[in-house]
Formats: sequence, C-alpha cells, structure tokens
Amino acid sequence: MIYRTPEYCRDFRCIAGKCRDSCCKGWEIDIDADTAAYYESIGGEFGKRLRDNIRDGCFVLTEDERCPFLNAEGLCDIYTELGEDKLCRICSDHPRYFEWFEGLKEGGVGLCCEAAAELILSRPFALSETDIPYEEAAGGYDEELFELILSARSDMLRILGDENIPLVEAISAILDIAADAQESIDMPFPDNEANDSGDALSRIFGCFSELEPIDVNWLPYIKDCNEKLVCLPEHESSTDIYLRRIAQYLIFRYLLKSVYDGEILGYTKFAAVSIIVISCLFRYSALKGTELNLSEYSEIAKNYSKETEYCEENMEKLLELFADEPFFSISSLKAMLYESLGVNVDNI
Repeated sequence: MIYRTPEYCRDFRCIAGKCRDSCCKGWEIDIDADTAAYYESIGGEFGKRLRDNIRDGCFVLTEDERCPFLNAEGLCDIYTELGEDKLCRICSDHPRYFEWFEGLKEGGVGLCCEAAAELILSRPFALSETDIPYEEAAGGYDEELFELILSARSDMLRILGDENIPLVEAISAILDIAADAQESIDMPFPDNEANDSGDALSRIFGCFSELEPIDVNWLPYIKDCNEKLVCLPEHESSTDIYLRRIAQYLIFRYLLKSVYDGEILGYTKFAAVSIIVISCLFRYSALKGTELNLSEYSEIAKNYSKETEYCEENMEKLLELFADEPFFSISSLKAMLYESLGVNVDNI
C-alpha cells in the first residue's frame, strides 16, 4: 500500500529535554494493552515503580501534572531504563498522526508539538509517497465519496500552494470548493450571513474562550486578545507564508476524515477560522513592540493547536458551531479573512 506524508516529516526529531512545553506534562497518558502487559512483567525496583505509578490504564500524574517518569532533565526514565522501543504506543507515536484507508495510509506530525510546529511553518509543503506492507483501513467508507473528497483536497492544496494566489483569495477559494463538495452529498446547507464582520470576529473569539482549556494560561490570553481586537496592529504580509503552511497542514490532515463523518465544509471552515484566529494572535503578540521570529510564530500556532485540534470535545463543539452560527457562514468568514489579513472588504 501507499504511505503518503509531508516531506518535512523525515526531518522531525524530538528535542526531549530542550522542549519548553513537554508532551509529558498536562496530558492524560493512556497505556495500550500490550505495553501495559509488558510493564507488569518487569521485575526489580523499576518494575515496582512502574506498577505503583499506573492506574486504570494510565500513568498517575504528579500534583503538577507531570508524567511520573519525566525526570528533572526533561527526559523519560522509561526510555533511558528500558529503551525507546518499550514506550507505550502514544508516547512512541506522538506527535505523529496516521489515517488508514483502503490501499492508502497517510501521516504527518502535529502542530501541537513545538519542534513539529517549526518544521511545519518553516518548510514548503510537499508530499512524498513510499510503498509499505498492507495495513487494514480504519473502517468502511463510500469509495465514490472518498474519490470526491480526495479530488477536492487536491484542488485545495494546489491553490494553497500557489503563492501567486494571495492568501485571502486562496482560503476563500477552498471554502467554495468545500461548499460545492458538501452540497453534492447533502441537502443544501444553511449558511446565513452575519451582519458585521468586526462583531463576528469578536464573537468567534468569544466562542474560543468558552472551549475547555488545556493550559490555564489560554483563557486569559484569548480573552485579552478579544478585548484588544480593535487596536491590533496591521497584518504583516511576511507572515502569510506561515499561515499558508498552517492551512495546508490542516487541509491535508483533516479533509479525508470527512469520508467517515461528512464534515467536508466543517473541516475546511476549521482551516479558515484557524487562519483568522492565528493571524490575530500574531498581531496581538506584536503589540509588545518587538519583532517576532519563526520560533515565536511557531509557539503561537502550537498553543492554538493544543487548545483546539488536540481536544476531542473542543473539535466537536467547533464543528457544531460552524454549522449553526451565522458568524461562521462562508460569507462572514470571507469578510473576516479580508479584514484580518489587511484587505478592504469592498474588494470581495
């Protein structure tokens, strides 16, 4: 079967103790059954430590929500004691993600990891394919629908990858492609217009402030940005390349999932909304008056990813809002794109 992945993934390396936001902090870490059985078989003092720190199939986090095996140097004691191949599946895979279809496996590295985020923002988006042994698909799906979505995604990635097409026009175009694809499989969907793009932007930030936070600093941060929307500096066109690559990442990662849940337009709106919100967060950070660099832009994108796509409940809530709220309509999103990225809305 074919294994398809962005080319930059081959250069991903975990930075371990150098990571400022370790994935071994603040997350519930599930242990797969095979690894749990192996840990039960370990003898001696380390085996006792393993069993004392596992409950209900998860590691028991410390009071400050660290994995009990994350040492003071930011390294994993299981890795150093037993070896890399003895990590549980989630620790071995993260931040990699995978999707399986008939004859096709896709994968990449997730934006919520700071090392991966720098790769995603700094490298051109290009796909590579290799042949791998057959792996079973995740579930049954309509093959005709799959081909329709795959074709729509190819068109979207082509448009996003053409830097001669201004970013606002590219995002607007992929929303139209998604709407056409969605309408071809559904009854016509409601897409009522919001009256004021400025108010809509504030309401979108209000929605994000009501999601379940992963990091305690997120809600104060997003709420303060909302309060300062009217005084944000102008959009820096130099950040368009970073936003474009984030959009490519999101469309590649999520659109094929819609073969299972039908959310073609929902996942595309997620990409568009993400570009709007992240561009505002870039501008909000610029209020400090210092010039931002790749590392700081990547940190902003990473934090956004962590609070949205890496919380299943938050993603479900957003997809519901995209379908229900008029300020998430295609026309409203287009107006906000033009406004947030510094183009007069009269040019739509």
